[in-house]
Order: sequence, then C-alpha cells, then structure tokens
Amino acid sequence: MLLQFTVNNFKSIKDTTTLSMATSSKDEGNFFPVKKYQLLQSAIIYGANASGKSNFLKALAFMRRVVLNRDKVILSTDKLLHYPFKLSTETEDSSSSFEMVFFVDEIKYRYGFEMDSMIVYAEWLYADENGKESKLFYRDIEEELYVNRIKFKEGLRLKVSQNQLFIWKCDQEGGEISKSILQWFNNLNMIDGMEHDQYIDEAMQQMENEQSKNELISLVKTADIGIENILLEEESIPKNIMEDMPFHPDLKKLSLFTHHKKYDEHNNKIGITIFELNEEESKGTQKFFKMSAPILNTLREGKVLIIDELDASLHPMLTKHLIKLFHNKEINRHNAQLIFATHDTNLLNESMFRRDQIWMAQKDEFGATDLYSLAQFKNVRKKEDFEKRYIQGKYGAVPYLDEFSFEVN
Repeated sequence: MLLQFTVNNFKSIKDTTTLSMATSSKDEGNFFPVKKYQLLQSAIIYGANASGKSNFLKALAFMRRVVLNRDKVILSTDKLLHYPFKLSTETEDSSSSFEMVFFVDEIKYRYGFEMDSMIVYAEWLYADENGKESKLFYRDIEEELYVNRIKFKEGLRLKVSQNQLFIWKCDQEGGEISKSILQWFNNLNMIDGMEHDQYIDEAMQQMENEQSKNELISLVKTADIGIENILLEEESIPKNIMEDMPFHPDLKKLSLFTHHKKYDEHNNKIGITIFELNEEESKGTQKFFKMSAPILNTLREGKVLIIDELDASLHPMLTKHLIKLFHNKEINRHNAQLIFATHDTNLLNESMFRRDQIWMAQKDEFGATDLYSLAQFKNVRKKEDFEKRYIQGKYGAVPYLDEFSFEVN
C-alpha cells in the first residue's frame, strides 16, 4: 500500500514534487484505513500534452527499475541511468532523488536515494511500527554508513560500491527486511495505455489456469461489450513454415477467440458467433482484454497499479468501469490502489472522485512541472462541477492555445 511518492530533478520535474495517497479533505468514500492513516483507493492526474503528468508516472517506474536493478549494475564501472531536468544550468549536471513511503504488513517504511549516472550520493531506510520512526540505515557519500545494530542487523559489516544501492547488497546476503522492500517494489504493476500489446502474454497465461480464466472472462463480461466467452486455442504451425524457420517441431500457435450471441430475423437467440480477438474485435475491446490480466492481478493481491494514458482506445464508459472496480470494496477486498494519467474530462465529477484524488500537472514558464491536487485549493467545493471548471481553466493544467494563421501566396 502506497502512502507517498516524492521525486526531485527527473525529466521535466525540476523541484521536489510529491503525490500523496493519504486523504486530505473531508469528502466521503474511496479510502481504506491503515493504522492511523486513511489511504486513497485511486488518484487521477490531468494535464495538457507535455505538461509532465506522464513524466511523474515515469519517475515512479524509474525508481522501481533502479531498486530492482533491472539494468544489472554489477561492476564498479557500470553506469546508472540518469534523466535530470535539462532546461536549467542549476540541475542539468545535478543528482536526482526519489523517495517512497509505503506499508508492508502494517509497518510503514520510508525508503529513498539520491544518485546520478555514476554515484549514489545518499540512501536511507526508516521503519515505523508503533507511531515512531526508526532509522534502519543511512548512507551519505560524505559520512560513515550508519546501520541500526538492533533493528537492521542484516546490514552490519556490509560494504557497497559507490554506484550500487545498499539495499541490493543486504538482499544478496539474505536480509529479510531488504527482501520485503524489494518485493514491495516488484509488486508495483505498470501499464502503458499506448503500448498495451506487451501485456498479451500475461493474459494468455491467465487463460491457461481455469480459475484465473474464469475471473478474466467474468471481468470482460461485466464491461458489457457483448462477449459471452473467451477461448484459448492451440494450432500447429504449418509444415511449410516450420521448414523455413528454426522452430521446435512441437511448437504451437496460440489464438484467442471470443463468443457473441447470434440472432435470427426475429431477434431470437439461435447460437453463437466466433470472432478472432486480434482480427475482428475493436481496438478498445482488445485493449480491455490485454489490460485485464494485470488489473486482476492487482486486485487479487492488493498491489498498486500505475497506468499512463488509461483512456487511450477505451470508451469513456469502459474507463469508468475499470476505476469503479478499485472503488468497490466488495471487489477490491485487498486494498489495491490505482494511479493513472488521462485526458478524459468525463471522469471529473464528485460522484467518481474526491477532491484529494484529483491531481493536476502543469508546466511553468521555465518548462518545469508542478503537481497539485484539488484539495489544495481553498475555494473548491466538493459538490461543484469539476469538469466544467477545469475546462474553463479554473484549476490550471490546461493548454494555452495561441491563434494560428498563415498566408497562401
């Protein structure tokens, strides 16, 4: 469960920027309690094109990537990825920092680091079990490494290269706390709404398990897009193709087919018609199906799901349907959370979101992204027409359009 994410000097984000999943208004619903906190079930981010809303989500994904060492930084000479704010001499050669506050088994952890392409300048881990934060370790390039000898024994007597995270080393040595931290980051599910084809493999795997398949089909059927069933079928690859390609002779081609009701001239149901998913279904239906596997995984295991461009290729009603899954306590029994960016203003109403769930990304005149929620406005009432006032520019985060003209000679 995510409480807060903070980033500094990353892509279009110049200054320290924070998104909080803690309630900050007196609006009703869409939250769950964790100890003394009330955490939001979802957060929505609006902004003009190139406002930086996607960059904020990319910062979340980037921190996950670094923590899990996806780039295999092993040697002391290996470089780290670094994407500073390049529109200012103040930051273009400076380090970036990332911090996440989250819960693991009701223990609140605060973990973060500061780095550039060559050096981890600082790294820290704090834990709060009973309302008081304890420092588990703190690392600074100009100071001696501090390790809590009682509460973080797994970090004692360990050394780490300047270009590596200390949490990696602790995990490699079998540390239980560090393993739970890395597992939490591994449980962050990421979806790019513009590149949803990459999630088809996960959907295929779900279809091979009977229980997961039934849950997936049930989810698709609730979307009211006319699908009655989905079948996964294996087909042998033709021999003439096999002869020209270095495939194993037992290799099978997997295809997905959807079932739709078929009617006669009097609108009586007489059977079913079979469509091939990737050839005959709409782009929106294809996307809904491909995204359904990580969505179900998130709901089933109480993870955090981050989606950029959720509404791309989806009808507004489908987008609303997905969001309501996270707001429905009978479906979202494990307190999964959804964070997403969108341009769909149809979602901007008080029946869908609280004020503290609605965030705006806006660039200043110097090209730097600012992020703020509606709850930070003193004059925004919880029952007002959010969509209308947003389009009017009352909350900012909308494009400023100059008049366009040209002459034809």
